[in-house]
Amino acid sequence: MLSREDNELLTRVGPGTPAGELFRRFWHPVTTSARLGGPDGPQLRVRVLGENLIVFRDTNGDVGVLQAFCPHRRANLFWGRNEEGGLRCAYHGWKFDVSGQCIDMPTEPPASNYKEKLKAIGYPAVDKGGFIWAYLGPREQMPPLPAYEWMDLPDTHRVNTSMLNECNYLQGLEGDVDTAHVSYLHLYFDPEKGPQPPQFHENYRQYVIQDKSPKLTVKQTPYGFLYGGRRTLEDGSYYWRLTPWVAPSASQLPTTEKYGHAKINVPIDDYNHMPFSVMWSREGALGSNSQSDYRRKKASAPVVPFKLNTGHVIDHTREASNLDNDFLLDRSKQTSKFVGVGGGTGAEDRCVTESMGPILDRSEEHLGVSDIAIVAMRRALLRMIRDLRNGVEPALPHNSEAFHVRGMDIISQHADFEQLLAEHADYLLLSSAGARQE
Repeated sequence: MLSREDNELLTRVGPGTPAGELFRRFWHPVTTSARLGGPDGPQLRVRVLGENLIVFRDTNGDVGVLQAFCPHRRANLFWGRNEEGGLRCAYHGWKFDVSGQCIDMPTEPPASNYKEKLKAIGYPAVDKGGFIWAYLGPREQMPPLPAYEWMDLPDTHRVNTSMLNECNYLQGLEGDVDTAHVSYLHLYFDPEKGPQPPQFHENYRQYVIQDKSPKLTVKQTPYGFLYGGRRTLEDGSYYWRLTPWVAPSASQLPTTEKYGHAKINVPIDDYNHMPFSVMWSREGALGSNSQSDYRRKKASAPVVPFKLNTGHVIDHTREASNLDNDFLLDRSKQTSKFVGVGGGTGAEDRCVTESMGPILDRSEEHLGVSDIAIVAMRRALLRMIRDLRNGVEPALPHNSEAFHVRGMDIISQHADFEQLLAEHADYLLLSSAGARQE
């Protein structure tokens, strides 16, 4: 159970809120590189941390992230023209470069230097690793980009996607650090008939059935924590799923050595968030498989306007399976799988997290031992939020190498978490991992 006061502290992310200020100390994806497209292409409407933004790529290929409203008369820059090195407002033709600097005022006298004094509010932006990243915090605190494992891979080795979730970011993030739910929410009664994600162990579906009550261990690290879920198998060995939580809102999913899979849950506002996901190959080009093909199809979906539950409009495809159509629920499917919604595991996750309401009232929860990672994450976030509120800046954003971590999905003879970590420390990139265990 969490107090209502702490729940408010964790979930409110708009400008000036304590959690919002913490998030603004980190770089965040705001859209995918592919969705934005090439130079002088259409600008996109996004919403991040309660701010309406416009993302565009100029003639030189540089990216800009500006507050959506022209500083002249507050017309939305979405209606403008992206051309010849800047974004030109549709109302009076004032033009802004990727930094927000006004570079043309055709309605002002030719001799006027007013344009040199005017800037739209713009944020540092970088195209890297298949995402457009933006930093919305104080310039004097701007950190380097996080050094995730996949950041420098070529496009052929990874696929980047995003999926709108119509609830607060914390609900989605808590699902990412909850290994117990995979034995139910994603369960197929006959494991052979369920889709087999290639990034997981080939017998993943059988193993999560054999032990539906995993033993959890949480290890604090400089980036957040690494937690392990241990399932005991029928032959006496152990199925371990290890997940790093990277503060404030990212995770590396437990995968086998061939593939990696990461998620970054970016708050849109208090009532919506956008999980950005990347799947990559560690063995060269990412070929064709059930997951990569599905994700490439999602990545190439057309950009369409969508009105959020707050009334704000963003340019993003809403999933076909959503709250308005009961996630395409088909009760007849529950003879073969635990939950009968359509749209795969992503829809299964969204159906439960969005069903909690836009912001879950955690004061009404009753948590169990399977929730220790969720509790640890909440405590860590609250510490970071309170520290910043008291004037202590977070160190993590400035330690870019701390983000270079891995999850793991493995069969082992080790029942002890520390022994497992010792054996696989090099693979897990644990050189900077902390030592405190819960």
